[in-house]
Order: sequence, then structure tokens, then C-alpha cells
Amino acid sequence: MRSVPFTAAAAAGCALLLLSGCGSSGDSDAGKDSKASEGPLQEYMKPVTSAYDDVDYEKLQVEQENIVAACMQEAGFEYTPREVSGSSFEWDEDLEWGSEEFAEKHGYGYSIGSESEDGEEAVQVDPNADYVAAMSESEQAAYWEALWGPEQPEALDEEAETTWDWTTAGCNGKASNETYGSTMSAYEDPAFVELQDEIGTLYEKVASDPKLTALDAEWSDCMNEAGFDFAKVPDAATSISDAYSALWESAAPDGSTDKAAETELREKEMSTAIADAKCQTKVGYQKTTREVQFALEQEFVDAHKAELDAWIEQYATDAKAAK
Repeated sequence: MRSVPFTAAAAAGCALLLLSGCGSSGDSDAGKDSKASEGPLQEYMKPVTSAYDDVDYEKLQVEQENIVAACMQEAGFEYTPREVSGSSFEWDEDLEWGSEEFAEKHGYGYSIGSESEDGEEAVQVDPNADYVAAMSESEQAAYWEALWGPEQPEALDEEAETTWDWTTAGCNGKASNETYGSTMSAYEDPAFVELQDEIGTLYEKVASDPKLTALDAEWSDCMNEAGFDFAKVPDAATSISDAYSALWESAAPDGSTDKAAETELREKEMSTAIADAKCQTKVGYQKTTREVQFALEQEFVDAHKAELDAWIEQYATDAKAAK
């Protein structure tokens, strides 16, 4: 089984979503005031996070494919860059993640870009499929190893944290590092790793705050009425995330997945996300989340101002915006 690498681009997206409090939307009026979804920490860190505002990820993806092609040629193989579709990078900026409107259109967002404008499933054809199919079994094994790196053994401890190492991920790893490495420098600097860990702990405190856990039972009852069995609010999205991870990990070497299973999971994602968003609105979960999150963020900024200022000074893209 070849696991799908957690690329720098994905990591960048997660970092941004974390600082923006992506899970703190969902009330019906959540998107009416943009400042309502921006906590003190996000505001403080804008000099750093703004580095992602003007990133052309479609262009970076094209560059990545070209680097892969050159790398594969050096390894003795032909590789035709995959076509990059702009639609896969589109996001409804007027819809707030987690809101009922977002859920009704995109679920939790895992399938964004997988459908064409007419609603039909977008099928990406691997331009290298025929080339690989004509190879012997041993040649194919060598091709995939050059492209993705050697097959990684299954982790003995499934709960153990693993880190993706681009140096062991073949030409795709090399291309990902060369293409996205600079955009992730602020989040990979060893000097600020401890600060990143503390920020992660901060948001764990938000999720486990007694004010929110007290609402879990009400939310759970609401979800049960809708036909779902979850004990805590995060469980719903996590169940879908885990299902997609399993689907992607079972993908064929060329990245293709079981289309029937993918369609079924997409339907499950939509129904779960819609019920989740409606129940969160009903119990006022996101309003309470904002109150807890913003209070903890302010405490964090006050307690870690020196470290945050050092990080901002090192990576701020707009010196005038730096604190």
C-alpha cells in the first residue's frame, strides 16, 4: 500500500486554516462580519500569514510537474506532466467553511475540484498510463519508485506521529520541496518549532474547553435525530477525514481510486456535513467556540508576545504591518 504524501502545499493550507480558526464557523450569521472569524492571534500574525495571499498555487503545480518530468528523465524514464486544472484551486470565498451554506455545496470541502462546472465528476487522465502499461512488472516497480520513492513499511504503532520526508519520496518529493519549500519556511524554521507546538496546543485547549464539551450532548442528540451516531462535535468531520485517508491510501500506484467507493464517500460526506452544520447552529456551538477561542488567543498573544514578535520580524512580508 502506497500512502499519499502530505505535501508542503497541504501543510501550508492547514497552517492557514489553523490560524484562521477554520472550525469556528457554522452559525447562520457567521459570514456576515469578516472580523467575527478573525481572532486576536490571527490578527497579530497577519504579517506572516499574508505571505500566502498572493501565492499562485496553480502556477506552482505546473512548475512541480515540470520538475518531476526533468527528474524522471534523469532517472531514465519518460514523464509527461499532468495537466493542471484551474478549477481544482477554486474556493467560494463568500462561503465560510463550516457554515450551512458551505456544507450544502461542498460538505467538509474534501471533494472541492473533483467536479466540473456542469456538476459531472471531473476525470483526470494520467498521460503516462499507456507508457507505464507497456512496461514489464519490474520496470513498473522501478518507475513508481523513481516517482514516489521506495515503498514505506507499515508503521508498527498506528498512533505514532510520522513526518513526511521529501528526500525519500522520489521525484515527487524533490519537486514538492523545490516548489513549495520557500512558502513553508516560516512554519519549518527549527527556531520556532516550539512556538508552533504551543499554538497547536492552544487550539487543542479550545476543543476541550468545558463550555464546548457541555454542548456535545445537545449536539449529539440533534445528530441522532438526523440518523448519525457521534458523541462529540469533532467526531463527525474526523470520521470523514479518516475515510478519505483510507481511500487515498488504497489508491493504485498511478493515484486512481475506486470510483464507486469515492462516490459513496462523497455522498456520506455531504449528508454528514450538512447535519453537522445544522446541529451546531441549533445548539450555538460556533458562537461559544468563538468566545472561548478568542479569549485563549488573547491570553496566548499576551504570554508569547516576545516569541511572536521574533517570528514576525523574521518572516513578515510587510514590515509596516509588523508589530
